[in-house]
Amino acid sequence: MNTTKRILISLLIGLAVAGGAMMKDKMTNAEWVVSPEQIAEAKAQGKIGFESSPGTVAVLPIRSEKADMLPLTWAMFGIAAAAVSFRVLSRKAA
Repeated sequence: MNTTKRILISLLIGLAVAGGAMMKDKMTNAEWVVSPEQIAEAKAQGKIGFESSPGTVAVLPIRSEKADMLPLTWAMFGIAAAAVSFRVLSRKAA
């Protein structure tokens, strides 16, 4: 397989892995400890805010401490997957 095909396939695999990691984090709401949707839902029920633990009420969204690192994590997953796939595609068949 020539180098151009290997690079293209590796990039596509890296993008797919990074996109999958991003989708997983977005679906699990990893960016938020208390999301704006949770607060809006609590206010729709007539409560003052979202009760995260007994006696603790959040009236404003609270971002996770690791929220700023998420894009870097997605990029690292994608780069690692692309590197591994590039290496695997370069091996010659026995």
